[in-house]
Amino acid sequence: MPAKWAELLRARSDRRLMGPVRSQVRLRPRWLPWAAAVVVAAGLGVVFGRWAFVAPQVEETTNVPATVTVAQMTVGRSLPVAVSAVWDAQPFGVGAAVGVLTSVDVADGATVSVGDRLYTVDLRPVIAAVGTVPAFRDLSQGMKGEDVAQLQRFLVDAGYLKGRADGDFGAATTVAVRAWQRILDVERDGVVRAGGIVFASALPARVQVADGFDVGTRVADGDAVLSVLDAQPAFIATVPSGFSVDATLPIEVTFDGETVTTVVAGSRDDQSGNRILTLTRQDGSSVCADRCDLVPLDEAAAVFDARQVLAPEVTGPGVPAAAVWFEAGGEAYVVLPDGTKTPVTILGQGQGSVVLDGIEVGAVVVLADQAAKAGTGTGS
Repeated sequence: MPAKWAELLRARSDRRLMGPVRSQVRLRPRWLPWAAAVVVAAGLGVVFGRWAFVAPQVEETTNVPATVTVAQMTVGRSLPVAVSAVWDAQPFGVGAAVGVLTSVDVADGATVSVGDRLYTVDLRPVIAAVGTVPAFRDLSQGMKGEDVAQLQRFLVDAGYLKGRADGDFGAATTVAVRAWQRILDVERDGVVRAGGIVFASALPARVQVADGFDVGTRVADGDAVLSVLDAQPAFIATVPSGFSVDATLPIEVTFDGETVTTVVAGSRDDQSGNRILTLTRQDGSSVCADRCDLVPLDEAAAVFDARQVLAPEVTGPGVPAAAVWFEAGGEAYVVLPDGTKTPVTILGQGQGSVVLDGIEVGAVVVLADQAAKAGTGTGS
């Protein structure tokens, strides 16, 4: 038998004698990890259980009442009021010109004097003069009347006519009219046409163009193209229906940076049930005094800040109203942080605060409800 085969047989024989080969690695039991986890959990439970069931340590705090520092302040009570200015306007005479309004030569709010050119109709100028009789006819030599006398007074004041106005349109008046017509750059025929002059009751006067008249508008006999404004506007306070204002108390109006104290000079109700109060200064003069030219003609723009003072403003040491307590007899006091009660006098109040006499600015006082909690006050 070849040596190779003999060697294989010996190896097989040795394996039978030795028995099965056993592994040298020992297997770890499967229950071991679970046992370890149980042990760890039990330990943690003991630690955290002790922490959870130990009562926390609570620090004892002192009940310190809330305080406030006395400060300089101004208090008072007022009611806002809607105040506007209204310009009353009257017709600037009655015109007799007929035609198309070709120009308007005065601006709204302008002051018109005797001899000023107001507007043109069919390019012919219309001049301002003073008189109570409207221009109703053309005036020429040989005519007489009050309207002639008004024309003569105008010519005398303008320097065209010498003498006095006697109401008789003579040769001297004709010469004066022609001199005037030369200045106006119209035909010098000595005839004053009714449509060329408008008589106003008084001049100078502030005017505005009447509603409905613009360049291009057709003008008819009797139309008043301009309106004369009153020398001063009326200041009115409007109180809506359902609201009330004490008409015996003053109303402060802010005009041109000035606070004007006004009184109610009259009242009426409008068609909507609103109460309309007319205001003047305390001496009866206009709110705008000598500055009425600053008041817009448009009522929507002539609106002013105003208020009615219900409690006059007072300035001094002040605190919130909650810091003031009262004795049974009505005497006011404040409480200092150490519990001391300091008597005070209320000088004014408003907006939830009071101004006091008897306490200094910078002092610290206890709020009334906190004083009660601390047992330092007996206020009501």
